[in-house]
Amino acid sequence: GVKARRVDVVKNGVFENFLMSRSPIAGFEHSNGHGRSQPGLAVVARQSNLVVTTSQPVSRDALKKMLLEQIKQQNKPFGLLFEDIEGGFTMTQRFVPNAFNVLPVMVYRIYADGREELVRGVDLIGTPLTVFSKILAADDDVQVFNGVCGAESGWVPVSASSPDILISQIEAQKKEKSQERPPILPPPGADKK
Repeated sequence: GVKARRVDVVKNGVFENFLMSRSPIAGFEHSNGHGRSQPGLAVVARQSNLVVTTSQPVSRDALKKMLLEQIKQQNKPFGLLFEDIEGGFTMTQRFVPNAFNVLPVMVYRIYADGREELVRGVDLIGTPLTVFSKILAADDDVQVFNGVCGAESGWVPVSASSPDILISQIEAQKKEKSQERPPILPPPGADKK
């Protein structure tokens, strides 16, 4: 196999490179070692470790102030704060519309005066490239997710690290089961930040 290399897919907001298996793409002829699969399935280019960074981090308080400014600027009654997510999925094949659906755990309605109200039954949906173009800022506190990702090549382990981000506009829809309750207790170790 080809040893996996670090790949900057997007740098400073500009597309730079693909994650590559041994299948060439015009202008990107060589593998960078990202062909992955569940045993017994065909290998395709897949993420292993996703690292999201910002060159201009702001504090969480500053990010929240920016959210309040966006609410007022866009003349909206409220914005949404997604505190935690439990998973989701993305469709990016050529033969179906590109879309994602993210499953939040804790969602707060943030009013222009700063009041917060817990809401239930909200999923994030949209088109990946559109949402990327709406990112305004990111904070200075990176969170890590370790789990598995499913695709046509099966389920593979993945890790993702990212700061919280402010997005100027995103679509939301009512959850299939909106009566689900958020966790009563925080996850172990959450108070050690």
